[in-house]
Amino acid sequence: MNEKGIRYLDTSNRDLAGNADLKKFTTLTSLNSYNNKFENLDFLNSLPNKDKLQKINFFGNQIKEIDLAHLLSTFLNCEKNPLSAKNLDNLTSEQFGKLVQGIKDKKIRINSFKGTILIDLLEYAQQLVTNGNNQQQQNVQYLQTLIQQGSSPVKDDKQPSNNTPLLVGGLVIFGIATLAIGYL
Repeated sequence: MNEKGIRYLDTSNRDLAGNADLKKFTTLTSLNSYNNKFENLDFLNSLPNKDKLQKINFFGNQIKEIDLAHLLSTFLNCEKNPLSAKNLDNLTSEQFGKLVQGIKDKKIRINSFKGTILIDLLEYAQQLVTNGNNQQQQNVQYLQTLIQQGSSPVKDDKQPSNNTPLLVGGLVIFGIATLAIGYL
């Protein structure tokens, strides 16, 4: 196998764990490794050309935290990735702005509204504004909008249908027809 020419690597559903050595994958742009047993992403540091990596998928692994400051500064071109967070305090104002812009541009997707990632991001943005970084005010407003959208139910334009009277009527007619046929 010639690792140097591989741009897309799929190692999904293989019960992989531990550290992988990726130093021979010099042209890798996409790594799909969902449903394994990885506990961290440290082995991504073995990639020789980190700037080429654009997409990673580690959904369904045992990763509990991701150091976003390290991820954003090391893998500059990574986009369209699910997000969970650790160490928001380590993000520079520029990295934080890039993170929120990535969410706005749908280059970074938030895995689930069940977690606290949006709340954590909002609190960090508010902390930056409180500390005098007024450039983050737009990020605060955008994150508040996302949180409100995530907690509100999805509108359904369909009219509720109540077919109970029709169902009961149909059963009554069926019952009468059955009785009538039985008497014949």
